[in-house]
Amino acid sequence: MVHISTSLALLGAFVSLASTSTANVLPRQTSDTTFDYVIVGGGAAGAVLANRLTENRSVSVLLLEAGPDNTGKIEAVVPYIYSRLFGSDWNWNYTIVPQPGLNNRVVPYFRGHVLGGSTEIKYHRLTVSKNEQFVPGTNDNGRFLSSTHGTSGPIGVSLNQVNQWILEPTLTAAQQSGVWAFNQDNNDGDPIGISWQQFAIKGGQRSSAATGYLNQQVRARSNLKIQVNSRATRSNPLTFSTVEYKNDVTGATGQVTARRDIILSAGVIDTPALLLRSGLGPTADVQAAGITPLVNLPAVGQHFVDHAGTPIAWQVNTTLTDDEIDKNSTLLNQLLDEWNASKTGRLTTTSLAHIQFSRLPSNASIFQTVADPQEGKADAPHFEALLANKWTLLAPRPATGNFVGMTHFCLSPLSRGSVRLNPQNPQGAPLIDSGSLSHPFDIFTLRYAIRQTARFFQAPVWRTYNAQPVFDPAILDSDSALDEYIRNNSFGGAHGVATAKIGKANSPAGTDVVGPDFRVKGVSGVRVVDASVIPFSPGGHAMVPVYVVAEKAADIIKANP
Repeated sequence: MVHISTSLALLGAFVSLASTSTANVLPRQTSDTTFDYVIVGGGAAGAVLANRLTENRSVSVLLLEAGPDNTGKIEAVVPYIYSRLFGSDWNWNYTIVPQPGLNNRVVPYFRGHVLGGSTEIKYHRLTVSKNEQFVPGTNDNGRFLSSTHGTSGPIGVSLNQVNQWILEPTLTAAQQSGVWAFNQDNNDGDPIGISWQQFAIKGGQRSSAATGYLNQQVRARSNLKIQVNSRATRSNPLTFSTVEYKNDVTGATGQVTARRDIILSAGVIDTPALLLRSGLGPTADVQAAGITPLVNLPAVGQHFVDHAGTPIAWQVNTTLTDDEIDKNSTLLNQLLDEWNASKTGRLTTTSLAHIQFSRLPSNASIFQTVADPQEGKADAPHFEALLANKWTLLAPRPATGNFVGMTHFCLSPLSRGSVRLNPQNPQGAPLIDSGSLSHPFDIFTLRYAIRQTARFFQAPVWRTYNAQPVFDPAILDSDSALDEYIRNNSFGGAHGVATAKIGKANSPAGTDVVGPDFRVKGVSGVRVVDASVIPFSPGGHAMVPVYVVAEKAADIIKANP
């Protein structure tokens, strides 16, 4: 995603890969300075817009991306090792400010710094038929519903094709414990229950916004220019037709002009930061950063909402967990050799195979004081849990032992945060306040979710593996003790939305940032299309909603340029 902070040194690739075509991908300034549209940010939304708008060959588009091209790192291609990108130069390596709800801890906030944005550094699941190319595997009978999937979209999607030991006890424990009913496909409109996970993986390789929407054929279009390593710094007032940028490799600066619109697709963190640096936002916040306020937009950087996540683990007595891969470099290299030779084997998927979505019971005590944020809808989940065939806590994995991890996300949070500029360094990393667990509903939900997981691991099938909690089980009987565990082990999330939220054309002044046409209110020539416009927390991860928003925005922009 395009970022507007101080430049970061680009590190060498971990492994040199055969490069895919990079036609029209420019590492430095383009000699063309005027385009119909300038898109700031080459993540999920920016890639969709660049693709769709240039389907009309008379429309010219420049896509500005702060990070490098999405080639040169094997971690971006091999599904199992994707998480190694988290600490790399393909991540902005942001942190959130100390969170009272997390016992004042500072935790990472992952954002992609590469063409393809966060779709390059995270695994994804849940789909939408328009952008999906679902590829059934040989073992997929009964694991999905074909009627809910697309087959001709740009993003490859598949199920876990590796026959891991954990698959049978997972489904058996769900049945024995009674905590989750089996749901054949959580894309059928009702996600509640335990389902087989669906991943953006095709042919043993990861599928991202860059590989799907910006494939070789799209990059070859003469009316599309993609300029990487180009960090937008601000949009010029007052017509906002010009974007200033800096090349983070050469240090050179430049300007490009949009005849029609500048489209900000820099993501939930960097889009509000770029607006603020351009003098658009809450007047007090803009002035605090030493910037002249131009248009008072109180909602810029406000209403930030994300899914706080809490991992927890059980130790098991089998050596078939993926911990063996993570602590044995010889084994990992053998599996990499297999993947390189045939794109098959253990590394063609992640450590996840199943996902479950749940609701709090209708008589939960929290509803005596807090209205249900999902309005009592039976198909709207309050939380999800992801079972992993390995250690998944933020704390380092123990030197010995094998583990099964479960990570819980509150999907209907009532906590809210903000994104602001750092007054001491306005061009530096923004101040990200996730507001994690600041509302009692959120921690109540995670508390309930963890207790549900504990019931799952008490199922008879886990006795075969002598599954034992890697925490004091007494905390399950004490709200205060369990809350303390949650606050000490949770992270701020990775599915943030709403920092430049969309609203009605006639909504009360200051309550939102963009109207139904995605134009910034009170400003000429600027639209916002990315996760920041989504006005409420989706009941799932944000990638697919961003794809949906971008597809819709592309249709609107093409109809009303």
